[in-house]
Amino acid sequence: MRAAATLLLPALVAVALTGCGTTGRENDIRAVAERFSAAVDAGDGATACALLTADTREALQSDEKKPCSEAITDLDIPRSPVTKVSVEITSASAHYAAGGTLFLDETTRGWRVSAAACEPKPDGEPYDCELEA
Repeated sequence: MRAAATLLLPALVAVALTGCGTTGRENDIRAVAERFSAAVDAGDGATACALLTADTREALQSDEKKPCSEAITDLDIPRSPVTKVSVEITSASAHYAAGGTLFLDETTRGWRVSAAACEPKPDGEPYDCELEA
């Protein structure tokens, strides 16, 4: 009986912590998404670019033929609260109240934006994004 209790307690603690981890991750994603939209809206390209994944930053610079901090402020991302967050292991999406979706990846530096200014395609295909790697 004592052995069963010894094994059961760590399992219960793990289950409890797993539930808490989801909320924390969603809050982190929401914070990054809202910082990103605020930075783009304010014309703060350096802050917005720091929140991009390396691949997305490189793709933006390559496509626009100018530094990320200049190119990113051309995106149409209004400052808006996040209304919904979805998490799938190391990928996430954040949906803005003003419309549009942001996709994020979990990196060694925390959550970073991998695609922005995304709208669903009408035929049910994946999203069409103004910025993506």
